[in-house]
Amino acid sequence: MSVVDKDYREKCWLHRDDYWECLDTNKEEKEKCLKFRQLFETSCPPTWVTHFDQKREYDIFKRQLALGQVETDKLKSIKQQPTP
Repeated sequence: MSVVDKDYREKCWLHRDDYWECLDTNKEEKEKCLKFRQLFETSCPPTWVTHFDQKREYDIFKRQLALGQVETDKLKSIKQQPTP
């Protein structure tokens, strides 16, 4: 992939933020945010979309962990995963 210019990055981040805001507003109901997801996917490189999806999941997990809302099975499965 070639170098991504500032306008492209800003457009990508804007659509990512709009999509995430829709998910937050609709309690993670992805069906209600399909148009935002489509804009996000068409505005960002696929590797960025994957990265941002993983980042969101991890940020949600960290927030739940800090609040003591993580299920025990989830913690067990994480501890059992081999470290790279």
